[in-house]
Amino acid sequence: MSSRSGSTRAALALCLSSLLCAVMAIAAKLVAPRIPGPQTALVRFTLGIAVTALAFATGWAVIRPRRWGWLLARGFFGGVAVICYFACIERVPVGVATLLNQTQPIYTMLFSWALLAERPRRTALGALALALAGVTVIVNAGLRGQVAPAVLGVAGARGEIMGVLSAITSGVAVTSIRAARRERADGTPVETAWSVFFSFSLVGALVTLPAVLPPFGRFVPPTASEWTVLAAIGLVSACAQVIMSASLRHLTGVQSGIIAQLTVPITVLLGIAFLGEHLSSKFLLGGTLTVGGVLLAILTAAPRVRSRVAVGQVQ
Repeated sequence: MSSRSGSTRAALALCLSSLLCAVMAIAAKLVAPRIPGPQTALVRFTLGIAVTALAFATGWAVIRPRRWGWLLARGFFGGVAVICYFACIERVPVGVATLLNQTQPIYTMLFSWALLAERPRRTALGALALALAGVTVIVNAGLRGQVAPAVLGVAGARGEIMGVLSAITSGVAVTSIRAARRERADGTPVETAWSVFFSFSLVGALVTLPAVLPPFGRFVPPTASEWTVLAAIGLVSACAQVIMSASLRHLTGVQSGIIAQLTVPITVLLGIAFLGEHLSSKFLLGGTLTVGGVLLAILTAAPRVRSRVAVGQVQ
C-alpha cells in the first residue's frame, strides 16, 4: 500500500471514528438522567476489555506491549478523561460537552511540546488564547443559564469544569498514543492499535472503579433498556478507539486534529435532532471562537522536533 493510499484510508477511517464518537455521546446523554457518568464509563471500559479478549482469542488482535510507560499513561489519563467527559454530559447539553472535550488538540500540542520535544510555532499561542476565549464565553453563558435551560447554577458550572478537565487529560492521553504508535530512532517496534486500546480499557476500568463502588461511589442498577444503551456505548466506543489508534500511525497531528473536529458539529446536530437541545447565540459565538482556535493550532502545528531520541526519555 502506498503512503498516499494509506493516509487516505486512515483519514476516511478517522471520519468514521468521529461519527461513532458523536453517536456514543448521544447514547451517554440518554442514560445520564439516572445512570452516573462514572458507571457509564466503567461499563464502557469493561466491554472494551471483553471485546479485546474476544479479538485476541480469535486471532484478530495482536497485543505485544513494549512501551509500558506510554501505555500506562494512555490508560490512566484516558480513563480520567472519560470519567470527566461523561460527568460533563450528565450536567450540560451534549453539544457543549463535546465542544469542550474536543479542545484537546490544544493540550495535545502543549504536552507534545513538553514530552515529545515537538516545539510548536509561535502562532500556536495565539490559537490557544482564541480557544480559551471561546471556552470562557461558553462557561460564562452556562453560569448565567444562557446556553440551554438544562444548564443552571452550580451543576452547569461543575459540568463545564469537568468538560475542560476531560480535554486536558485527553491531551495527555492522545500524546501517549502518538508516542506509543510512532516510529523511533532506536528501532523499538511500535505498539499495535489493540495494545493501546487494551491498556486504555484495563487501566481505565481500574481508575473508574473507586468512583462507582462504595464508599466513594454508588452503583445504580440499570433497567433492560438502559443496559442496551450502555452496551451500545461500549461497542461503539471500542470501534471508535481502535479505528482512531490505527489511524494515528498514518496521519500527521495536523490531519488527525482537523478530522477529529467533525465530532463537534455532528454531535451538536444529533443533539438538536434527537434530544431537542437548543443552543444560544452566546454558545454559537463561543463555539466559533473555540473551534477557530483549535483549527488554527492544528494548521500551525508543524512541530520542530529537537531530537527523536528525546521521545524515549520519558518512558
